[in-house]
Amino acid sequence: MAVINCIIIEDELPASILLELHIAKFDFLDLKGKFNSVSAAQNILKAQKMDLIFLDINLPGKSGIDFARNIHPETAIIFTTAYTKYAVEGFELEAVDYILKPISYERFAKAINKYSKMRELNEIVLLTKKTEAENPFIFVKCERKMVKLFLDEIDYFESQGNYLMIYTETNSYKTYQSISEMQEKLPEGLFCRIHRSFLVSINKIICFSTNTVQLKEKQLPIGRLYSSAVSQLLNSLIRN
Repeated sequence: MAVINCIIIEDELPASILLELHIAKFDFLDLKGKFNSVSAAQNILKAQKMDLIFLDINLPGKSGIDFARNIHPETAIIFTTAYTKYAVEGFELEAVDYILKPISYERFAKAINKYSKMRELNEIVLLTKKTEAENPFIFVKCERKMVKLFLDEIDYFESQGNYLMIYTETNSYKTYQSISEMQEKLPEGLFCRIHRSFLVSINKIICFSTNTVQLKEKQLPIGRLYSSAVSQLLNSLIRN
């Protein structure tokens, strides 16, 4: 696991020391400082990003609850307190956990395990979003299986009655949905409807005329009702 930068904001010295001892048992937790109030921690919070804060609630000056309401959304919080009455507020603020003092190592480890799982899940979600943005894909149902197809590998879609054929350079796939339904699922700017039966990857078009578009190994007709819109789109790409 990647190193997790964390701080303690706790005004009771015994509780602060105990938290520090617990943190020291986890190699991936990097304690950047201990502070007895929110105001005392402001400088380090401005200077560097914190992944996790162990935060008391009853603090001098601004309370932990008030502080948590304005914390950066990427900074996680584990509340540490002697009072159960703030638990509802703590979880409404989407805190990772709410630990009651005195904090045993077992309870602390449980909170860290919970945070680690949440962090791993977030990283997976972010990686998936990044991958999808860089190389978008769709899932289509083909022969009772959901098949993942990267959009940059698709040459064109062809409507054939009540099903849709999807052609890549090396394979073809048959799925039972309309070409209009597929068009609605695709991001704008990547595919062009050239005919009632054909939806073509713009990047795969090699050349075109008023009546046809040429792909690497396939020439497809431009429908009469689509010719004006297709011509405007393709000519605009030439000008750009």
